[in-house]
Amino acid sequence: MTARGIRAFRPAGLIVLLLGLQAAFAPAARAGGLVILVSPLPFGVDVYLNMTRVGALEAAHDIGAEVRIFESTDPETRSENIRAALNYGATLVIAPGPEFVDMVPDFAEDHPNVRFLMVEDCAARLAPNVYCVMLRTHEAGFLAGVEAALTSRTDRIGTIAPVDYPAARRFTDSFAAGARYVRPDVVVHPTLWIGGDNPWSDPLRAQSQAAVMLGDGVDRILATVAAGNGGIFKLVGGVPGAMAIGLDVNQCPDAPGHILDSAVRHVDQLIERAVRGIASGRQPNSVSYGLKEGVVNLTSLEPGAAASQCVAAHDPQLLARLRVVRDAIASGHLHVTDPAGIME
Repeated sequence: MTARGIRAFRPAGLIVLLLGLQAAFAPAARAGGLVILVSPLPFGVDVYLNMTRVGALEAAHDIGAEVRIFESTDPETRSENIRAALNYGATLVIAPGPEFVDMVPDFAEDHPNVRFLMVEDCAARLAPNVYCVMLRTHEAGFLAGVEAALTSRTDRIGTIAPVDYPAARRFTDSFAAGARYVRPDVVVHPTLWIGGDNPWSDPLRAQSQAAVMLGDGVDRILATVAAGNGGIFKLVGGVPGAMAIGLDVNQCPDAPGHILDSAVRHVDQLIERAVRGIASGRQPNSVSYGLKEGVVNLTSLEPGAAASQCVAAHDPQLLARLRVVRDAIASGHLHVTDPAGIME
């Protein structure tokens, strides 16, 4: 997947990022309407947000739509960017993340002819023109916990997470549950939260939190702090036997030999599926995807894992045990409780 051109755009006096489709299919762009992705935060090196951008570009291409992407920095710019998207003629506004939960319903009510797509966090009330797609990330978190417990040499594992909110608990609590599912005696270190003004992009704070965990004997850390994960990887690489588990995409190449695996979330595929469904009129207002649909997984269990540089990918016995648990979850024989209580 490739980006299709970048240029600056300034709605309502704000500088935002505008990514358009290649000129090759520009003539068909308006046939499918105008799709605008409004990011909750700057893209930077945030893997998750950049996947939403890729998904929006590919989805718009699939349905023959024009696409633009507005980058936000704070609550005020989020609101102004949605308003700008509506004024610009958007037919579909994509708003990923919890930052838009209280914002989208009001805009949707005032603009019933515009469709809104929320990603991973749903509003309490969904108007007919609002769609929400959820990732069953707790299934991936559970599987990562199984993996951590089976490979830990110190019998101590833990998670470093951005801020304490329901979506984060899908990883932290499920990670602990998965670990105890295969090893009831494993010690799960209390989750350490990054907090602060920039919890998803603070590698120094992540590094200091990793130092605390490693000092307490933890040798498997689930790193869920987006652009801050590099700080965790740096610390883990200096402790013999310790390893991290990455998030969102395969992060094993970031620190070869020191990253056990990655809990991947194919957010780009999620957005593509949803936009195609909305365009065809077949998309439910609320739907979730998980291990069964292949939208969440472990890198070591995906095709081509041998070249992933993940340590787990070269342990046949571990992979066999992980497949058993994954398949039990996917088939429904093993139920993983959603700590947020939404997908129950």
